Amino acid sequence: MPFDPLLFFGDNCGGDQFAFVLTPDPPDIFVWDHETDSRLWAARDLEDYLHRSLAGDGD
Repeated sequence: MPFDPLLFFGDNCGGDQFAFVLTPDPPDIFVWDHETDSRLWAARDLEDYLHRSLAGDGD
């Protein structure tokens, strides 16, 4: 996945960054792993991301 459709909005303080996928729809959220340059699915939208983040163990 190229960076062009990604809108970055935060990081995990370890170098990995969180981003919305702007196109195509739906607005999934991915994590860009700076060490492997991979994009990992994190949530289906902002509400899902916040629920997962707040319920998680901080990673």
